[in-house]
Amino acid sequence: MSSANTHHVASESPEQIERRRIIEQFLLFQESLPKVNVLSYQWLLNEMIPMSMAVEHNLGSMDDSSSTSSQEEEDRVEALADDVSKVSLNKVDYVPSHKLIQELYNANDEQRERVYERLFKIGKGIGSKITELLIFSNNPNLSFSHMDTLGMVRFICKEVWKLLYGKQIDNLKTNHRGVFYLFDYEFEPIQNFSIDDDEEKLLKMVAPYVQVPLGVISGILTSLGVPEDELSVSFSYTDIPDNKKKPLGQFPKGLNFNIQINQFQQNPDA
Repeated sequence: MSSANTHHVASESPEQIERRRIIEQFLLFQESLPKVNVLSYQWLLNEMIPMSMAVEHNLGSMDDSSSTSSQEEEDRVEALADDVSKVSLNKVDYVPSHKLIQELYNANDEQRERVYERLFKIGKGIGSKITELLIFSNNPNLSFSHMDTLGMVRFICKEVWKLLYGKQIDNLKTNHRGVFYLFDYEFEPIQNFSIDDDEEKLLKMVAPYVQVPLGVISGILTSLGVPEDELSVSFSYTDIPDNKKKPLGQFPKGLNFNIQINQFQQNPDA
């Protein structure tokens, strides 16, 4: 170590040394994590949407079959008994992802809300696991009981977003009253969506892909101690600033993730 570096370390306070040690430990921990091919990861994120619609489709089929009369059920059982010697594996009907996405687009409001709720819950589970992975597994004795919500949201904007989407949130705004606005002008999962002449249709097609990150945000905040019944997470579309204009063929809007915490811990230094 050079004399300049030695002098710099010697001049640090114990708090600064401990903070630097934690940062270095965290960076080493991130480097040790198993890596996933970015294209495979992106495909997995996108496939959550048709998968959730397939589940909805299958649940609907089960409901239809359960509504049959007792006589129809008896006849069906007898028919199965007659064919018991010919039992074989049933062929599973495969529905391509693009057709499932089209089904979701054409679904009624009740079906669509059920799919959105399913995607939100998937994201919430991911958020909980991310909290465990990035924080508690590396610092098992860490407590967030005295951490302000702004610090939690900043953690989402920086570490979480970079881990999931390869970039940080572009802009964070707050009214310091428990309301936060997270702006992402280039949200990766939707950048290839583009319809030149029908913006309303485009926004409707994109909406399912935003449910997972909404769930991620909710899952992380609840894992860090924010009461679930005091938390509301939603999104809206926003215009892109002039200095971030994108080429034709990419999604023309940005996303504004809205977080509202009714009872929040304000940073005493704010």
